[in-house]
Amino acid sequence: MDNTGSKKVLILYIYEILKRYSDVNHPLTQNEIASLVRDVYGMSCDRKTVGRNINALIEAGIDIATFDENNEGYYLREPLFTDSEVRMLIDSVLASRYISGKHTQELAVKLSQLATVYLTKRIPYISQADKWIHTDNPQVFLNIELLDEAIETHRKVRFVYNRYGLDLKLHPRHDYKYEVDPYQIVCSNGRYYFVGNYDKHDGITNFRLDLITDVEVLDVKAIPFEELPYKNNTLNIAEYSKHAVNMYDGKRVAAIIKIKEERIGDVIDWFGKDIAVLPEGEDGYIHVRVTGSDNGIRMWALQYVRLVEVLSPANLREAIRQDVAKIAEKYNRAVT
Repeated sequence: MDNTGSKKVLILYIYEILKRYSDVNHPLTQNEIASLVRDVYGMSCDRKTVGRNINALIEAGIDIATFDENNEGYYLREPLFTDSEVRMLIDSVLASRYISGKHTQELAVKLSQLATVYLTKRIPYISQADKWIHTDNPQVFLNIELLDEAIETHRKVRFVYNRYGLDLKLHPRHDYKYEVDPYQIVCSNGRYYFVGNYDKHDGITNFRLDLITDVEVLDVKAIPFEELPYKNNTLNIAEYSKHAVNMYDGKRVAAIIKIKEERIGDVIDWFGKDIAVLPEGEDGYIHVRVTGSDNGIRMWALQYVRLVEVLSPANLREAIRQDVAKIAEKYNRAVT
């Protein structure tokens, strides 16, 4: 590289050093920056050259705290991401069960490059991504790309929908492939779902993305959501995911539930704050109105059966009563 080329790339190296090795708790002197440029990039420069390049970065609009201001050294005042923000992103990736262990590791390492080197020292568990619970399906990222393409171009998709077998591996649910009109991809409770119209079901269907394989984008126009024979021909994904509790589809209902006052946080965790605490209630219990799919509320109520009582609607209460009766019958039988 000629001298001019070296000068051009040096300013980029210094900027990268400031991004990766400096923050308010770790300011760098000009000599320390020069040493890091040499150690990391194999390029020699002196203290004065570092100073000139830092001034050029400041003139270009980069917000750099200087030695003259703090009498300690230089650091990026407002990095693109703070270490705490990057840590939150990395932890979200590590906790995402819908990403394979291999992809989780790769993505976490890429994200760590957005932070200072000091963050990596505080989260050594990045290297243990394969120890977390993750899907075995390596096609998740490819699925997202293909489904996004189909949604954007309004074309049908065909895919294999799987379930786990006793060998703990994915196997096709049926001997045929699903053909679906694609509408949206949504993330809910730590999993990605694909929302579409499957003509064998009455209504919108949610498919778990980590259970989908062999996606094909067909050269067939998808039916627009607005043309489906539903009462409400609008699809607001924020509203839809909020009311499709745990992404269970079904009829949308308003339900009245009875809980102890101190359990209101559990209701907010699942339904958000779009709920109503009613004036009725007794002996430390309150009545709360929530809205969601009937199947989702039913499964949620069974999950919290010791803490929650569904008061209405009557048909939902009856369905849960029958579920509880079947559970009681199972546990009243002696194990043979």
